[in-house]
Amino acid sequence: MANTDVTLDDSAKSVLSNQAARGGFTHKWTIKYTDIDEGSGSSDTVTVVLGNTFADYVITKAMVNVTMAFAGTGALAIEVGVDGDPNGFITTTNLISVGAGPIATQPGAVPAAAPVSAAAAVDVIEALFTNSSSGAPEDLSAGELDIYLGMINANDAG
Repeated sequence: MANTDVTLDDSAKSVLSNQAARGGFTHKWTIKYTDIDEGSGSSDTVTVVLGNTFADYVITKAMVNVTMAFAGTGALAIEVGVDGDPNGFITTTNLISVGAGPIATQPGAVPAAAPVSAAAAVDVIEALFTNSSSGAPEDLSAGELDIYLGMINANDAG
């Protein structure tokens, strides 16, 4: 099993408008299959660095919306979190079996009844993709998703 680290360029990240933020999401990242088609092993992983949190942050909501079904490999899972807790926002979900559509926010309620995550230090936000059966990440031939987070700078609250 090998891991490939990928950093998205700025064009893949959006800070959402105030109108969109009223729904609870403030940040969006778009990941295409061509961003993660790295690795030739059937159990390889790809870690996509999305960016950094604020120094004092609260993540209130998290969602993955698969806008184009992933294809080309047997099983590809995603989890979203920070480098110290890679599934802290979205737990492991198989993208191949989901097809297109939203993956529920954690901890299971929309909006979350309690913060998904909070810390008093900057964390690196990551999406971890794991290939877990036949094929490999390099075999991907289709797929696109959006990751949405509701992220609050605690120093600006109040």
